[in-house]
Amino acid sequence: MAIIGHSTRGSPSISKTTPAGATTSAKRKRVANGESDIMTTPTKSMQRSNNTAAVSSGSVGVIDLTLDDTPVKKKPRTTKGKTSPGAPTPEKRARVFRKHPPKSFLERKHRAITQRMCIMNHTVTYVDGAPEIAFDIAGSVGNVYKTVIGKIPYCTCPDNQKGNHCKHICYVLINALRAPEHLQYQLAFLSEELRQMHEESPLSKENAESEESTDGNRKPVEGDCPICFMEFEPEKEEIVWCRARCGNNIHKTCFEQWARTQRAQGVRCVYCRSPWEDEKTALDMQSLLHNASIGEEGYVNVADQLGLSRHRGTYSTQCPIP
Repeated sequence: MAIIGHSTRGSPSISKTTPAGATTSAKRKRVANGESDIMTTPTKSMQRSNNTAAVSSGSVGVIDLTLDDTPVKKKPRTTKGKTSPGAPTPEKRARVFRKHPPKSFLERKHRAITQRMCIMNHTVTYVDGAPEIAFDIAGSVGNVYKTVIGKIPYCTCPDNQKGNHCKHICYVLINALRAPEHLQYQLAFLSEELRQMHEESPLSKENAESEESTDGNRKPVEGDCPICFMEFEPEKEEIVWCRARCGNNIHKTCFEQWARTQRAQGVRCVYCRSPWEDEKTALDMQSLLHNASIGEEGYVNVADQLGLSRHRGTYSTQCPIP
């Protein structure tokens, strides 16, 4: 039933009246619909569990945000220090390279440059393309040791046998081989270092110097003695030279020490290996004829000078003696 009333402005207004029962049923429908919506809408915890299950089962695809489907190739690992195939392998030093000389070396170096030693002999052999130089060296007390400069230098002296860089190794490296300063205190050498030391040492120059002159004329007193490899000082000591052929100079005391070890095979020049003629021998041979006497038979006779008897031995017809 519609009720017609009047508004404040006098125009009529119409209002609808809804039965009470209809209003209650509509609310119930809305409540029922809301309950069904709540029951059918998944909660956030349920969504997370579903997503986790989907990822673990592999059913979810991975989206490439870079829009580039080309697979990325991994670069091969490279190891430092490796050379390319076919290249020669660099030689490794047998001992750790010393950057600075240790105190123990400095002590032995001082002995090596202040004590004169006599190098009796030296030989050069090649091992794996590198020179190995062996020295027979008489130490300060006269003992003769073998000192070898190779890839790992060693000496037969007691000090080196204890593991020390002995003064004999220092001596030949400093005086005989003229090794660069940074190599003088190393415990091992590379092949190229050994070749360089030998080629630039006085040892390799001995043969060249002996072939320069063969007339026996004395050369200027300069440079180093070929036995001790120390500098000549004519104002302080006597110096002899090879009168037989090359004319090279040698410390007299060094030569006398060296000559005593060569008596069995004959004393020869350190440089040219010619039979040694010392000053006394040369003068005696020149004056021998001058001081000779004339024998009974009219021949020049030097028996007295040579320590021989003037009388011939007895003989028989079976064994005549002239």
